[in-house]
Amino acid sequence: MMVIPVFLPHVGCTVRCIYCHQGYITGIDERDLKERIDRALSGRSEACEVGLFGGNIFGVEPADLERLFSFFDAHRGVVRGFRLSTKPVPLRDDTIDILKSNGVRLVELGIPTFNDTVLAALNRAHTAEDLFRAYERLLGEGFGLALQFMVGLPGETMSDIEETVENMVRLGPEYIRIYPLVVFRNTPLYGLYEKGGFTPIPFEEALERAALIYRRALEAGIDVANVGLTDNEMVKEMVAGGFYHPAFGNLVQSRIFRDALGSVLGKIKGPKEVTVVLHRNDIPLLVGYRRENLRHFASLGIALRWDPSGAERGSFEVISGRERVIGRMIEKR
Repeated sequence: MMVIPVFLPHVGCTVRCIYCHQGYITGIDERDLKERIDRALSGRSEACEVGLFGGNIFGVEPADLERLFSFFDAHRGVVRGFRLSTKPVPLRDDTIDILKSNGVRLVELGIPTFNDTVLAALNRAHTAEDLFRAYERLLGEGFGLALQFMVGLPGETMSDIEETVENMVRLGPEYIRIYPLVVFRNTPLYGLYEKGGFTPIPFEEALERAALIYRRALEAGIDVANVGLTDNEMVKEMVAGGFYHPAFGNLVQSRIFRDALGSVLGKIKGPKEVTVVLHRNDIPLLVGYRRENLRHFASLGIALRWDPSGAERGSFEVISGRERVIGRMIEKR
């Protein structure tokens, strides 16, 4: 079923995360909310789900939340339900009742990291334990759950990424989203960045961290809804630093493919020229963004050719002389 997004910039937010400037990400004024809802749904005849994204729905007072959902009354003939993204706090009984009575099926909980020190530095106003409590409560109330992570945060280490992965696998959400940290102008993070109080890690490291979360999610049977910000979610002129890239999701997937291929090549004795048999739709992942994967293997003395006759996406076979080794982009656990 199609999901129609409706953005709620800063709605319910009593504090501002240091990296957040949703006015620039969504470009939506709250006063226009009802008009934009009508514009998105008027004339629609096919059933759809509405995604309420941005802001912090759990921070909206119950009476205001009821009014928000009332804006959809004229479209209940096509709106079959809702999903929403929010911080895990504050979680109130009244809020849960309102969400259930209005057909909210799934809640995406934002948890950039499980490191409480980093969360405090980000001004998130919640802890990892708050996330665990909200997750357990919402699951018990019958909601579907998804999680949103970030990589490249100030003070973040690989141990933090491993902790994120461990908690993700343990919680088992329906899907995840992965966002690389972007430094937007006119944010508290930008002030730190300008003064040298925050120096982003190298782009390659952020890419590796996102790839690790992505790969481990799929290995655990958890879907990845998206990776990175799309051009229609932001104003590129406001980007001052961090890890924005228009093809960040493709970079992550091609890095995972490269790593999987490298693992298979490690099983072959002295490969110089190899042919990779793969599904035609996986060729961009093999080649890499601007052919970076081909250059990577060339730097190791390995020339790659490909045969697009593979039958299954994510599966490939490496042929080197008489040796043939089968590999997979993702090994399910």
